Amino acid sequence: MRRTFSVAVYPRHQGKVLMIRHKRLGIWLPPGGELMPGETPLEAAARELREETGLEGRFPVVSDIDGTPAGLIGYEEHVAGSKGIHMNFVFVADVDTDAVQPNDEFEEWRWVDSFDDIGGPPNVAQLGRLAVTARPRFNDVSG
Repeated sequence: MRRTFSVAVYPRHQGKVLMIRHKRLGIWLPPGGELMPGETPLEAAARELREETGLEGRFPVVSDIDGTPAGLIGYEEHVAGSKGIHMNFVFVADVDTDAVQPNDEFEEWRWVDSFDDIGGPPNVAQLGRLAVTARPRFNDVSG
C-alpha cells in the first residue's frame, strides 16, 4: 500500500480554530495536504496554510522536547482512499486575521472553539481541542 507524508494545520485566531468543509470528502477538516519532495513537515504546513486559505501563520514552539518542530501538536495515520496511508504531522499556527481566501478544495469554512458537532473522524476533534489549548513554550517561528 502506498504511504505518503502529509500535514494538517489548525490555524487559530482569538481563541478559535479554522475548519474547512472539504469538497471531495464532504467533512470538516483542518487545512492540509501532502509534503512536496525535499520539504520538511513545517515547511509543508506553512505552504498548505497559505495555499489553501491565504493565511500566514506563526508556529509556536509547544513542546519541551528538543528537536520537535515548532507548532507540532501530534501525529496520526489514516487511510486516504487510493492515495494509501497518509502519515500526517499535525500543527497549530497563530494567524493575525480571520479573513480566509478559499481555494478550490473547499467553499465553506468556520472558526470554532467547540468540536462537539464537527463530525468526521474523532481525531479531528481531539487534535482541534489540543490546538485551542496548546501554549507556546518559547518563541514563535514564522511560516
